[in-house]
Amino acid sequence: MGQQAGSESTNNGTTIFPVVVRPEVVPAGAAVKMCYTWKAVKPTETPYKAFVHIIDDQRRMVLQDDHVPPVGTSTPGWQGTITYERRVVIPAGTNDGQYRIVVGLYNESGRAPLTAGQGAPPLGDNSYQTGALKIDSQAPWPSADTDQAPSLDLSAFHLTFSEEFDGPLDVSAWGSGTRWIAHTPWAGDFGDARFADPGSDFPFTVKDGILCIEARKDKTGKWSSGLLASNDPPGNGFSQQYGYFEMRAKLPPGPGVWPAFWLCSSYNRKDKTAGLDGSVEIDVLEYYGRTPCSFTTTVHVWLPKPHRSKGFTVTTKPYEVSSGFHSYGCMVDPQWITMYFDGIKVWKSKTPLEHNKPLMLLLNFALGPGWPIDKTPNPSVMEVDYVRVYARAENKLLSCAGHDRPMPDTAAERSDIH
Repeated sequence: MGQQAGSESTNNGTTIFPVVVRPEVVPAGAAVKMCYTWKAVKPTETPYKAFVHIIDDQRRMVLQDDHVPPVGTSTPGWQGTITYERRVVIPAGTNDGQYRIVVGLYNESGRAPLTAGQGAPPLGDNSYQTGALKIDSQAPWPSADTDQAPSLDLSAFHLTFSEEFDGPLDVSAWGSGTRWIAHTPWAGDFGDARFADPGSDFPFTVKDGILCIEARKDKTGKWSSGLLASNDPPGNGFSQQYGYFEMRAKLPPGPGVWPAFWLCSSYNRKDKTAGLDGSVEIDVLEYYGRTPCSFTTTVHVWLPKPHRSKGFTVTTKPYEVSSGFHSYGCMVDPQWITMYFDGIKVWKSKTPLEHNKPLMLLLNFALGPGWPIDKTPNPSVMEVDYVRVYARAENKLLSCAGHDRPMPDTAAERSDIH
């Protein structure tokens, strides 16, 4: 407020600089990399998040990428020049045109006044124009993370779990005694579609070795869909701590769809103290239909609190994941969690110390999250070819309360989840 470009801040001592965008021109649905630069003279008194609004010439927001900078703003680390990169996927259907990138810092008390660096003029209300982005349907498509050679090698592994969907699905609402249950073991639905109990023809059907999970509206306009989990609430069922976990599937097209394949720490959900020493979630695949040329993968630590996570957006070829079957895999070992697409390594993160239990399997077709579903095709179908799990052949397996888990060779390294 009242600051000149390039002047020193009289407030929290932070200068904002232009965002470097690569590439500067993309078609809608593609991803761009945005490199942010800040200069902090001193730590801020309270933590801040960065807000990022991409707006059109009428100042209407077409994309938001608020985030926590990777250096804590309430610590001495928020000092000096801080540079980091984020990947942003432009929603499909975004109109061609020139868009402004507006950035600033905010917390519960409001937005922070900053120094406007050269090329980042203030726009009022403690917001700053830091760059521009052009959407052009004729622009070349950027190279995709999935356009690489496969590197997955399972020659040292053996199969420990195989669901090929060659016969009737072994599922019940809550177990026990079935291979799958149709709800999360902690009884928590999410998204904008209720996860239904299994019926004769909904939400699960199996034909020709393919599982179909269907999402559809009822006569009142309410959506229902399906979820499968390999553990029941007491923790019975398949789980494995280390190894390779994979699903092969064709994802549904359309805005509002939110299919996923994920892993979660296995323990007795009826025991309130069972997971307090460590509860981890690994999202191998989360697909948002509004960005049909990418998917996300994330590692969460839920317990002990506070929750923290680290994730990555994987870019694909245009509409690759909804036009055919592809495999989504995750290799978990004591040091690293590595994600694969069709055997191509696309991202990895250090294994958190809190990963001290076997992992159950979950796959689902949800809707949302937080984005409109008024244009979601009714019905929509997620198709799954198989779910498989492997363990290293040299590892001995322990059976304990329904869990199969290979013994780790070494202790896990310190987590890089933040």
